[in-house]
Amino acid sequence: MNRFLIILLTLIFFSCGSDDDIEVVDNSPVHGELGFELDVPEIILNELAKGKLDRNINSILSQMFDNFPEPAERYWEFEYMDNSDQVSQMTFYLPHYAECEKEKYKFYYNQENLIKSIVSKRVNLCNQFEVDKVYTFNYNENGLLKSIYMDNDFSVEENYFGYYPNGKVKEIYNGYRGYGEEIEFYVQKFYYDATFSNIVMVDHAGPRDYHYTYQYFYDTNENPYKDFFAAVSVSLPMIGPAYLSKNNVVKMIKKNENNIYGEEFTFEYLFNYSNNGTLESYSDMDQNTFPYHLYSINP
Repeated sequence: MNRFLIILLTLIFFSCGSDDDIEVVDNSPVHGELGFELDVPEIILNELAKGKLDRNINSILSQMFDNFPEPAERYWEFEYMDNSDQVSQMTFYLPHYAECEKEKYKFYYNQENLIKSIVSKRVNLCNQFEVDKVYTFNYNENGLLKSIYMDNDFSVEENYFGYYPNGKVKEIYNGYRGYGEEIEFYVQKFYYDATFSNIVMVDHAGPRDYHYTYQYFYDTNENPYKDFFAAVSVSLPMIGPAYLSKNNVVKMIKKNENNIYGEEFTFEYLFNYSNNGTLESYSDMDQNTFPYHLYSINP
């Protein structure tokens, strides 16, 4: 009996010692908190969660004409859900897209036909590396889009949304950092015209005295990018907050609010349409600016 007791106590002793040596590592991302509640609307529109784009757009080529021997290029390709304007996949090539790098974004939707998640895979064939990201769209109990989180093995991004009572997006708080880095948020505040059709001004502020304002002026043509949004950090071929505006930006005035001289910079854009009114290309009005951008649709 004493022998059995000694064996039992020995097993307990070594079992406890083993548990003490186990290091539990929590690799789950920690998302920042704003410290205050953002305004919620009386009407839920969820414009930024629709994933819609004019399905006549199959691809977009962006050319930046500068001092390089060849124009720097960016290229987007789009695929759609059957019989829908909702994007199923976007492929982004950056630059030298024919040779080195591409990033695929796959869109997944919930039962309400709103984006549930976007899975991104960035592949660089030249340097042979891959980066995976998952953008998760988070809704409250009433089905309102409250945030978008991006998590991978290296970094985390947060996008938080505030609204006007009519359901229009009022502000976006965005933070992007590597694990262990300090949490810092930038905020874009959106101001609309009298009918809430177009964004006329954006106030963009952040840490270290970052503060710019943008004024926007529009044509009367339909903007094909309305309701197409992934996250603040995702590169899209748009001028200004096109995902929130009904028409196309033809002029933008940018001002550094921390510039003691009050300098403003004006950019004007030329939009070209086919005979049936389909947008075919758009570019900087002044081709002597540096750099000069040209976006060609279905080139």
